[in-house]
Amino acid sequence: MRKPISIAVCAGLLALSIGTSQAGLLMKPTYNPDLDYQADILKGTYDAALTHPDSILGFPVGQRVATPYQINKSIQTWRTQTDRMKVVEYARSHEDRPLHAVFISSPSNLANMDDILEKLDALSDPRRTSESEAKELINELPAIAWMAYSIHGNETSGADAALASIYHYAASEDPKIRKMLDDMIIVIDPIMNPDGRDRFAKSLEQYRGTAPNVDDQALLHRGDWPYGRTNHYFFDLNRDFFYLTQPETKGRVALINKWRPQLMIDGHEMGPQDTYLMGPPRQPLNFNIAPSVQKWAKTFSIDQGQAFDKEGWRYYTGEWFENWYPGYSNYAEYRGSMHILYEQSRMAEDGVRRPEGTIQTYKESVHHQFVSTIANLESLHKYSKEMYQDYWKDRKSLVEKDSPYANRTFIVSANNNHTRMNTLVEKLLAQDIEVFVANKDFSVKKATNHLGQTFNTTVSKGSLVIPNRQPEARLLAAIMEFDAQILPETVEDERQKILREGRSIMYDTSAWNLTMMYGLEALTVPDHITNNIEPWKAQDKNQTLAAKDAIAWAVNGDDDASVGFAARLMERGVQVRVIDKATQLGKETLVRGSVVVTITDNPNTSDLIELINTTAKETKLSIQNITTGYGTGDLPEWGGDHFQLLTKPQIGVIGQAGTSSNDVGATWWSIDTHLGIRHSHLDTAAISRTDLRRYNVLVMPSAWSVSDSTAKALKTWVQQGGTLITHEGATQALASKDGTTVKLVSDIFKDAEKFDIALQRRLLAEESVDDMEDLFATTVSEDVSYPWDDAPKRLSEDELKKRDKWQQLFMPAGAMVSGSVDQEHWLSFGTNEQLPLLYGRQPVLVVPENAEAVVTVGVYKDKKSTKKSKDKDDDKAKAIAWYSLPQDKELHVRMSGLLWPEAAQRIANSAYLTRERVGSGQIIMFSGEPIFRGATLGTNRLLLNAIVYGPGMGTRANIEL
Repeated sequence: MRKPISIAVCAGLLALSIGTSQAGLLMKPTYNPDLDYQADILKGTYDAALTHPDSILGFPVGQRVATPYQINKSIQTWRTQTDRMKVVEYARSHEDRPLHAVFISSPSNLANMDDILEKLDALSDPRRTSESEAKELINELPAIAWMAYSIHGNETSGADAALASIYHYAASEDPKIRKMLDDMIIVIDPIMNPDGRDRFAKSLEQYRGTAPNVDDQALLHRGDWPYGRTNHYFFDLNRDFFYLTQPETKGRVALINKWRPQLMIDGHEMGPQDTYLMGPPRQPLNFNIAPSVQKWAKTFSIDQGQAFDKEGWRYYTGEWFENWYPGYSNYAEYRGSMHILYEQSRMAEDGVRRPEGTIQTYKESVHHQFVSTIANLESLHKYSKEMYQDYWKDRKSLVEKDSPYANRTFIVSANNNHTRMNTLVEKLLAQDIEVFVANKDFSVKKATNHLGQTFNTTVSKGSLVIPNRQPEARLLAAIMEFDAQILPETVEDERQKILREGRSIMYDTSAWNLTMMYGLEALTVPDHITNNIEPWKAQDKNQTLAAKDAIAWAVNGDDDASVGFAARLMERGVQVRVIDKATQLGKETLVRGSVVVTITDNPNTSDLIELINTTAKETKLSIQNITTGYGTGDLPEWGGDHFQLLTKPQIGVIGQAGTSSNDVGATWWSIDTHLGIRHSHLDTAAISRTDLRRYNVLVMPSAWSVSDSTAKALKTWVQQGGTLITHEGATQALASKDGTTVKLVSDIFKDAEKFDIALQRRLLAEESVDDMEDLFATTVSEDVSYPWDDAPKRLSEDELKKRDKWQQLFMPAGAMVSGSVDQEHWLSFGTNEQLPLLYGRQPVLVVPENAEAVVTVGVYKDKKSTKKSKDKDDDKAKAIAWYSLPQDKELHVRMSGLLWPEAAQRIANSAYLTRERVGSGQIIMFSGEPIFRGATLGTNRLLLNAIVYGPGMGTRANIEL
């Protein structure tokens, strides 16, 4: 039964709502008994030497959202008051806020942390530990838990529960707690996203009124763009655990991996009208999670459910929660930790009125998270030794000859893109994955590539070699295998859900392979390779710098860092060129896309050599010193059209309300990370009244819509020489208007033949000329073929519309598809002929003859010779959509992930990246998000090319006189 709220409490709630100094100026709120949550979160006897959190915060713990400052102040206060705590700062956020891991245990355990770490390492590597040694280690090791909260900044209750938990375990005088701490090390990561939490806490201050607000549609509860969920660069940190793009994640993963916790929890929030979700998850489950981990997930769940039953709190397990994508905090499961997700209905602060008419307060939601924490830690204390035994047994099985991972090795082909290759190695090493390099060429059999083709081949010296048989085999397989498996019954459930309800059971992207995301050629070999390899180590070779006696200086255009090299030099006032055709000048071989600085372009730059060398050191590139501009043989010379002068980019990134904050943030982060040059953030709502003459490049990340006035202003700016780059939703919005000839597939069915002929023209341009006799004949040939000759019967406009509507149901949540890249286009510098594309529910673009399709979906291969088919039509061209498939060719589309045949037909031959001239400027359109989660480095290179090279290579630049 709820007690009547006192006058003092009423006054306190008012002060908390609007600030003490203003309380006397405003009307006192009316009393609402439903907001008076009477239960105490902290119960029992506590050591008086530790300051009670209420005294530090200035309000009862859980009563309202504690700011990052208040949480850190509490931790710093307690660390000086008890010998049960050790605080480790493991990272700093982009906004320079500290992230702490709070170790709570007995003084003896804390004093022996180094010894415990050594024992953990020994238990984790069966190659150097015997069975008897393992048994002894298990008896000696304490249970280890990593309790992490509020990785999404506006999911606040977890961090407040963490604050209460730290105090509870550090200050409790309960003998049961003391016994737990003798046997256990509890690591509490109280606030995983301080920048996002601070942003949301400020919005609470801005929208807080005199009276508590229980309407979950109010801005108090929702916040505003870009909301508090994400970090400084608007990254969802709960998708970053193996991409490792953000400082918060890098520091956290390093410490988690060091301590190898048996239990890892992740305290979240979900929709305000929901209840409470806890593990275990439902299917699809990643096949690389150990069965023993899944067994313990069920055991812990039962204990947690019983704790909630005692309080009379509603909850559920599974339902929408699945564990297929390995990039959440549950990545630790693949290393042997048991992971539990908490999803508390989000109250924001005061509370929310529920569907049944009751109000759930914020304090109660904090209490839910706190009780879950207590229940899980008690379970770990009870089961720790058994869990260690399962852990040892599984780790031992992974390195044995009959391991399911025994005969598989991943190979990443050697290439000149050292920046991207080193980035891949950095991510793998951060997960304790062992990486080797080929020290000579060697042959392999039955290798499989990204397209699923199997063949014998030679592995080149310098290629990365990563055997799957190693202690971290499960995580390695999860992030490197080309095609994650899924149960047939789960696939069936997915299709039925789509057909019945038009929605998916998949919670996240269904493809994430690192080599595909990075656009690196890779193979899977069915063998445990140990010969002709050596452990990878960082290259210590001396960097070649610019020499004074050269007439030009270049960097290799295959390396992603070359784009940043060009951009930074131009920002420093240096004239820069890029070559669109490979050449050799004296002893120096220059690949297509190489960046070149000439002495003749910069006659008045007295510190030119110093500027080149400074920029080379920043980008970690070696300089090619060129002493002659004469091209070997018929290759280009330095004075010809192939050496194109660039224009310094002046960049605006369009964002704010109506745009995807994730895509805006990733674009912003990419510019800051890969280029490090100045740019401006612009408000999409103000574009029509913004002086756009200050910019020659505008990037418009994904948007829900684009107003007519904005579209008109952008079109005028482009016609005057601007480079407009659009992503996904912004692309869809503009493609549906009159400013571009690139169209959405659903808008071209009336003119399907015209677009199909444009496609056939592009395909024929890649064919070689076979019949030279007819070509040089003196008579007119009667047998000239045209794209429409022998064309199959085309589908009617009505049939195309019906098929397209049906196919839209099956668009992927995120699958890897093959991209065919125009190798002669400047936008494709540093990109392979075949490029994996992450494809989701995005616009399907179709390109007419007067626009350029730089990257298209699908790679054509000759059909394999097979026994003669009874069907005479098998080798004929076929019309299955707006396009026709050429005879004797097969189109490879799907690489990885769940891609239904209907969706494959819809997106095949569509354009992922287009470019078209509009007046003196150009529009460059990406069908998707080119730098998804900071990890799609293959398509990110296309974006960097567009931003840096676009003003010089794709527009008619103004001439200064």
